[in-house]
Amino acid sequence: MTVTFFVPGNFPATTGAIVFDTRLAEQLRSLGQAVTIVPVAGTHPMPDAAARASAAALWQAHQRQTPSHTAVIDGFCLYAFEGLQEGLQAARAIGMVHHPMSLEPQLPQAERDAFAAIEQRILPRLARVVVPSETIRARLTDALGLPPGAVEVLTPGIPDAPRSTGSEGRRCQLLAIGSLIPRKGHDTVLRALAGLVDLDWTLTICGDAGIDPDHAAALRAEAQGSGLAGRVVFAGACEAARLEQLWQAADIFVSGSCFEGYGMAVAEAVRRGLPLAVTDGAAAAEVIPLEASVIVQPGDHVQLSKALRRLIFSAPLRHALADAAWAAGRAFPTWADQGRRFVALLPAG
Repeated sequence: MTVTFFVPGNFPATTGAIVFDTRLAEQLRSLGQAVTIVPVAGTHPMPDAAARASAAALWQAHQRQTPSHTAVIDGFCLYAFEGLQEGLQAARAIGMVHHPMSLEPQLPQAERDAFAAIEQRILPRLARVVVPSETIRARLTDALGLPPGAVEVLTPGIPDAPRSTGSEGRRCQLLAIGSLIPRKGHDTVLRALAGLVDLDWTLTICGDAGIDPDHAAALRAEAQGSGLAGRVVFAGACEAARLEQLWQAADIFVSGSCFEGYGMAVAEAVRRGLPLAVTDGAAAAEVIPLEASVIVQPGDHVQLSKALRRLIFSAPLRHALADAAWAAGRAFPTWADQGRRFVALLPAG
């Protein structure tokens, strides 16, 4: 069997969804599956004309393949396949829905409704919808009335990684990971830290700035104008070696995210034994271990500031939460585990 992943061509390789697709493809290859990854051109997730034309042409080419070719369509480019529902159903296509755009909290309601209408037309026609968490499965089955058996949970694999050693008694190092887009809540983190200039810390934000350049510029301006100059580093979309350095040096993982389908960065922080100061939108409920975290509501920079003050000030508290995170992280599945699970979800034949 050949598995073809259709992915949004305008998403950087470091985007969580692309990492998920790529890592899963690697595991399928290791299990003897032939895999191709096909970028869909144009703008995603709300498709422009170029995206729709690319999806149509690529799908036409896919249909000329033998029946043993299985299509897996990333949820962020799935909207470009609107109008191709009959072909998707006949081919028993699979949707890899990381984060339904109808659930995007910071979109205008009209845009959310437009996404929801496309989801209503496409998702029920797929052979299977794969989602990263029970949280997303519940939201989709409630919204679309899909039978529970049609929606499968496949959480991301979390790579085995060494425990973070931290700053070893020097200035407290905070790490945030996520594209510089409004949903990630980096502005909440910056506002929380503006009240903590009396403490000794630095924050590194690792995330792509090219998706929403205006928002990225506004974050940089806020960091400069709120007394945080010299305290905040915008590291961009970090390559693997640089990101590994940041993980190892970090003392606290922080996130102000409004909503995540799963929360891959949070899960990796847990796996590496880092204490968490996060909003409850930073990951699906099944990801964040309560005993390793201080958790506040999305947008509540006042409470996040109080939580961070406690953690930055108290090394013993950080160490206690870190031990709990390290223990909890041992239970997370690896990509090898999830590759085997995904093979079992593929249509027979």
